Formats: sequence, structure tokens, C-alpha cells
Amino acid sequence: MLLLNESKSGHMTVVPSTDYIYSVSDEGKSYIVCLEKKTYSCNRFQVDGIPCAHAWRVLNKKHMLPDEYCSDFYKPETILKTYEVPVYPLPDKSEWNIPEHIDIEVVLPPKYKRPPGRPKKQREKSFSEFSKKEGYQFL
Repeated sequence: MLLLNESKSGHMTVVPSTDYIYSVSDEGKSYIVCLEKKTYSCNRFQVDGIPCAHAWRVLNKKHMLPDEYCSDFYKPETILKTYEVPVYPLPDKSEWNIPEHIDIEVVLPPKYKRPPGRPKKQREKSFSEFSKKEGYQFL
């Protein structure tokens, strides 16, 4: 996604307001980028935690790395911490201590009706196919 945002940012113009607030023009529209709060008026960073094309353009102009502005969820240290907590195996089912109010609970399958006809096949597209569809080319 960072590469895609980098390619989108090439034609944008940046006008600084302060050291941390910038106005970015993109195809006639103006977006506000605040590096200090990591907020962008297009709301992309707030959604996925990765600098949008507008922020990428500002970071590039200031010669800063976009990795520093990515959410901690994407950093290797955070991913490793996910697996830091041990997962203990369950004992045999006969040894489980289940409270009565949970044991009497009946869980039914969801009320879902399969649509008629053969299911459509959907395969996951690679990043290169996605970028070609959008009209972006990489060098």
C-alpha cells in the first residue's frame, strides 16, 4: 500500500501552513495533513493506519520516512508481541468444568439461506493485478 500511495502522490503539490500542518492539492481538491496528530482530511490514515498519498507527498517533500508514520500494528515488534502470550492446551473434555447456565444453552446454526445457482468463483488478486486495474504503473 505504501508503494501504491507513493505512485499516487507524484502529481500533488504541497503548501506548508506550519511545521506540521500542510495543504496538499490533488486534482483540484485540497486536503489538510497534520503530521503532529497523524490526521489527514481524507481520513485514510484514521481508517487503515498507513499514510495516505497526501501524507506521503508531504513526508517525501520533508525527506522523512513514511515508516515512522505507520500504525504500530504494522511494525514487526508488535506482530511478535502477538505471539508472546502462551496458548495452553485444553484438558480432556471429560475434565472440563462448565457452569450449568452455559451448559444448558442451546446454540443454533445461523439462519442463512444459500442463494440459488452455482457459487461465483472469487480468487484473490495479486498486488500487481490490483495496481494495473487502477491504472498505476511501477518502475
